[in-house]
Amino acid sequence: MIIYTGKGGVGKTSVAAATALRCARMGYRTIVISTDSAHSLADSLETPLSGEIRSIGNNLDAIEVDVIHEMETRWNEIGKYLSDFMVSQGLDPISSKEMTVWPGMELMSALFYIEEFQKTGRYDVVVMDTAPTAETLRLLSFPDTADWYFDKMYKIFRNTVRLARATVGKVMSIPMPTNAFLDDLEQLKERMKTVRTILLDPRTTSVRLVLNPERMVINETKRAYTYLSLYNLTVECIVVNRLLPDGARDMYPKAKYEEQSRYMQMIEESFSPLRMLKAYQASTEVVGREALEVLAEQLFDGTDPAQVYSLEKSMEIVNRDGEDTLALKLPFTSKDQVELYKSNDVLIVTVGWYKRSVTLPYSLVKKEAHKAEFKNGRLVISFK
Repeated sequence: MIIYTGKGGVGKTSVAAATALRCARMGYRTIVISTDSAHSLADSLETPLSGEIRSIGNNLDAIEVDVIHEMETRWNEIGKYLSDFMVSQGLDPISSKEMTVWPGMELMSALFYIEEFQKTGRYDVVVMDTAPTAETLRLLSFPDTADWYFDKMYKIFRNTVRLARATVGKVMSIPMPTNAFLDDLEQLKERMKTVRTILLDPRTTSVRLVLNPERMVINETKRAYTYLSLYNLTVECIVVNRLLPDGARDMYPKAKYEEQSRYMQMIEESFSPLRMLKAYQASTEVVGREALEVLAEQLFDGTDPAQVYSLEKSMEIVNRDGEDTLALKLPFTSKDQVELYKSNDVLIVTVGWYKRSVTLPYSLVKKEAHKAEFKNGRLVISFK
């Protein structure tokens, strides 16, 4: 699975579509999935798409995740209960159905497609075109966060519902969750664990950051790299899109090329040694398969776009000289930006608005985290 993410407007959809086309042409059974609520994949491919998987070429399928379709098929019992609950509170049935759709369901549904594809072996390569960075970060971290909440809260919730159904539920007008609803939550919990395993395996999943040579885009991409590392996702390369072509110098002021050169130096200094893929475009619009094939050739230059560029994990737990250390990759972060808390078997790491709960192995649970320092872009926590 190749996940393309980045700031809105950097060309993620074009890059994802070009990658999928090239993979299919090389013989891989490929699907490209759009999880952005403002879909543009169909426009890029010049092919009508919907919430159903559709074959659009030899070895190539595509889907634009439709949250309403997902609610009616995958989330039927959960959606029915939430809708009934809102109707009981005075909301009309049509509005209540709309209110059962929550932000981020597109990507969550896409993650469950990934689980299905892994079980069935239906595809060799899955290319995911995601929403802009902030929403993607929240949802890619969701399996990790949900795993913690389900482990801590689900049993309490289930027992409370069963007790309430047998007591106050008999005299309340508010509908109580059904057994089918609880079964759906149980299934959701187990599927999330599977999805989490898929996401965290660098042999299975990689994230590619798409950016343009612009200061604001570079800065946001650096933050995205930090937060993806925080959640132990493997960022394997960056895609620098919309570079000015060398053969079009007469079309742009000299100052634009000088500016691009400065920003390229900033990108190389910031993201080295990550693999860098480059695309040169005189126009920001890449529409149609012929244009996408040109983009793919620029990016991959005849190489395999499905190759794994890096297996480096963002978290390592090792024992050196009798001392256990947990090293968490946090590029572009300083010690004063990080807060650490240890609660029983969980180490909570907070960077800015983002928080990760790291479940510690048994060997570290009873040890004290007594020292934290930055070494080569990693937060190294020592236990005694």
